[in-house]
Amino acid sequence: MMKRCGRAVGVVACVQFFGLVAAVRAAEPLPVSSRVIGEGTTYRVKAGDTVGNVARRFGVRREVLAALNGIGGRQALHTGQLLHVSSQRIVPASIDDGLVINLGDLTLYWLDDGALVKTFPVAVGRQKWETPAGRYEIIGRRRDPVWRVPPSIQQEMRRRGAVVKTKVPPGPNNPLGKYWLQLSSNALGIHGTNAPWSVGKYATHGCVRMRAGDIARLYKDVPDGTAVDVVDSPVKLADVDGRILLEAHRGIGGHVPRSIGPYVERLRASEVGARIDVAAAERVIRAALGVAIDVTAPAPVSVTARAD
Repeated sequence: MMKRCGRAVGVVACVQFFGLVAAVRAAEPLPVSSRVIGEGTTYRVKAGDTVGNVARRFGVRREVLAALNGIGGRQALHTGQLLHVSSQRIVPASIDDGLVINLGDLTLYWLDDGALVKTFPVAVGRQKWETPAGRYEIIGRRRDPVWRVPPSIQQEMRRRGAVVKTKVPPGPNNPLGKYWLQLSSNALGIHGTNAPWSVGKYATHGCVRMRAGDIARLYKDVPDGTAVDVVDSPVKLADVDGRILLEAHRGIGGHVPRSIGPYVERLRASEVGARIDVAAAERVIRAALGVAIDVTAPAPVSVTARAD
């Protein structure tokens, strides 16, 4: 381990401002992906439906469904009402072969020749122990690893008044779980965990944690030499079938930057910047709903002069 909503969103008044990762360079264009997973659909409300049970039926978060449809508080649904439901996610525009770990959305994307094989939730470094972004490769692996506790973590144990350990043998109490994939950085790896509840959170000392079955599959099927691209992209952009989609997440900081201007500038500087509805994009970034939302600018109205 290592120290180290489209225009249809209508969310400004009804969604809590969550947060995005800081440190954005203003003029750097946002990369544009062409890959989107999940689906969007329209659902007609039936008698007895609630926002909660419709959200569960489609496997989306209640607050996302409510925000996408401008539903506030305990507002009831009415029979026949149309709801926009979306579970669409943008695959980061990074490498086409290997593993992409996006710190911004706590997801590992497994790609093979441009095709998405599978996504997995991960836990990554918490504040002050952030997982370092960069290009790595898998250079080795261990089954039933021994955890040799780094001095920095020993110091943290000491400050907490916990028993200071220098080594933890394989077994149910080992924080590395059953499998370890070594990355081309001295202390950075992808591994299992004895705290499965932490997956999907910013919770580690820098390494990447996975659920037991997920890391077992990577250990078996992903060979040494595989590229691993660790990126920090809480805001993702895609161009699919002529539509511009934008997806924003809370990020590690837990708060919205005072200015979203740098993100907007990166959108404008992208190769699809001229086709983006900037006002809609600002709403998506502030809401940080974690689903891909259409922010395509409306087509200009052409006016033809008519002779009298």
